[in-house]
Amino acid sequence: MTDSPLLPPPGNVPFAPADVIGFDVQAGDGSAGEVDPYSEEVAPDHLVVNTGGTLFNKKVLLPCWAVTDIDRIAGVLHVPQDRDLIRDAPPFDRDLRVTDPGYRARIDAHYGRGTT
Repeated sequence: MTDSPLLPPPGNVPFAPADVIGFDVQAGDGSAGEVDPYSEEVAPDHLVVNTGGTLFNKKVLLPCWAVTDIDRIAGVLHVPQDRDLIRDAPPFDRDLRVTDPGYRARIDAHYGRGTT
């Protein structure tokens, strides 16, 4: 276990982002990617998801509130969004902090939630 704070996403599934690195992100219509190690570097209420394969390496942010279930044995996070919505999210920018109001607003708006 890490020292990361536990966050209760919908469905009261607490987890620390560092504890789900490498997990598959299973969207409503299939796999959207994998939780990237950069998740340890961003705010604890977001995950970095690598949506690409070996040729494409696009990373996007996924708010932790989107996670509805975790299968820790299989290494899978479940989210209700379609994989295209996740893959089409604004790209993760390591130089911008998730706490930047403009960046956070773009991420939250993309996933259909007002700025928190």
